Amino acid sequence: MSTEYTFEGVIREPNGRPASGVVVLVIDADSGPDDPLGVTTTGVDGGFSISADAEAVGGPEEGGPEPRIHVFDGGERLAEEPVPAGDDSVEVTVDRSDATMPSMGEAMEMMEEARHGAGLRGMTNTPRAPTQPGRGRFGRMFPYLEAADHDVSFLRELGLPGNELDESVMGSVADSGTPSGFVFVGQFIDHDITLDPLSSLSRQVDPDAIRNFRTPRLDLDSVYGSGPEVSRHLYESPFAGGTRDRLLLAKDRPDLPRNREGTALVGDPRNDENHILSQFQYAMLNFHNRIFEWLPHDTKHHFERAQQLARWHYQWLVLEEYLPTVCDPDVVDAVREERRHYTVGHDEQTYMPLEFAGAAYRFGHSQTRLRYRVNDEVEGRLFGHGPDALGMGFEPVSERAAVDWGHLFEMGRDIDTQPARKIDPLLAPDLLDLPFVHSDDDWRRSLASRNLVRGYNLGLPSGQAVARAMGVDPISNATMGFDEILEAHGQPADTEAPLWYYVLAEARELGHGEHLGPVGSRIVAEVVVGLVESDPRSFLTVQPNWTPTLPTPCSGASDDFSVADLLAFALDGE
Repeated sequence: MSTEYTFEGVIREPNGRPASGVVVLVIDADSGPDDPLGVTTTGVDGGFSISADAEAVGGPEEGGPEPRIHVFDGGERLAEEPVPAGDDSVEVTVDRSDATMPSMGEAMEMMEEARHGAGLRGMTNTPRAPTQPGRGRFGRMFPYLEAADHDVSFLRELGLPGNELDESVMGSVADSGTPSGFVFVGQFIDHDITLDPLSSLSRQVDPDAIRNFRTPRLDLDSVYGSGPEVSRHLYESPFAGGTRDRLLLAKDRPDLPRNREGTALVGDPRNDENHILSQFQYAMLNFHNRIFEWLPHDTKHHFERAQQLARWHYQWLVLEEYLPTVCDPDVVDAVREERRHYTVGHDEQTYMPLEFAGAAYRFGHSQTRLRYRVNDEVEGRLFGHGPDALGMGFEPVSERAAVDWGHLFEMGRDIDTQPARKIDPLLAPDLLDLPFVHSDDDWRRSLASRNLVRGYNLGLPSGQAVARAMGVDPISNATMGFDEILEAHGQPADTEAPLWYYVLAEARELGHGEHLGPVGSRIVAEVVVGLVESDPRSFLTVQPNWTPTLPTPCSGASDDFSVADLLAFALDGE
């Protein structure tokens, strides 16, 4: 049985009056990355209340929360205070004499709309009022759309094993033409751009991360951490014959560096959560080291130059290969010309749209196979214990289980590359009963149910509502088969589809399962392109006509660079 934590109190001004309409964020400031527990807006009485499930705190291994309250107004942090142990109610005094006071109506509107705020790990919400259209850590591309009206018990039930989202029951397991390795590239990218801005990894990118509530960039935080001077545990030690300019690797096997307990020493611990992703992180560490050795050693600022080349080649393959693979290429081209909905620039606060993080970018779950062959000898389920599984994640990798990437990417070798599943509203059965989630609630063990409930908690609009806001003809419930689902579960026939489900169904209907449809493609492409274009250190900003310079052993193109090229270059000789 899970535990629920409740944090409540009142925010006041120095004169004792309630501070209405300010944003209150509660985080769990423990020894790991700070976990957002929830966010809301104070009411006219200055009061707030935030509840968080124990599973949102970061897992049982972290124990109870060590909460801290952050108070913001107009993007400015007004206060940061710990919550004393045992306090049922907290009172914080803030001075916002230079800030603009919201009207009573605006404060009430903000409070009502913040009712849909998140209480889930990494998914803090921001108000949707006209005065704050979503410029925060997480914001909204469509701040004025109403939250979809769904029965949360229906969403929980829909994603359970044996129901309509279970590919093993529906009997429709279809492969796409996309190499299966792109699923894990997508997961790596997700972890690169959705790091909590209150963590140390983000502060290295943007010193104003806390004050401005900004998001990270596509800059390989999980590889470099805060750099060799701060994150010394990620780099070789001169005392052991190494150099601070090279990233640390396991000495006796193709694996991430680990401490004596087997915990990976990496910038983002999430990149050790499954066997294949862990091996891709290993390849990215090698990638920097190979660039460092490849560059002429008389180059000034040798580490910085290697880091820049790694980041720019990574950004290139995300824009030029990954996006056109998972999105409609025509939409990607259009977005490269003009972004319509995610329009942040260099001088604006970047934010992570909830429509992206809570729905559209979760399409990769449907691409995930039940089983993977990682080399000529080893094949198994992605999760689980025993000889029929690749492991539970967060554990050392043996020499025998090292990934041969030719099984997951086309690398010009005589190997049958495994394809990803088509994008559709079906998930592999293991994802509907996650073996590492221990809960008495069946729906919490289902990734599909969790995605659906998360969208509800975030107050996301329906898929049809987003399509209409984009000027796209929405797909009907009948076309998607969602009408039959509603009828089978006793739901009103006019209920529109959750955004996550809609994006998957749209990909099946309009993208033939090979790539996202117009709504999903537009959300994903605009955010990813926007993050690179708004980054003052990206190649698009610094040198927009730049083309890759590293060797291309797989593609053979002198001015291009692919994931297969990166892997072949990084792991040459292994």
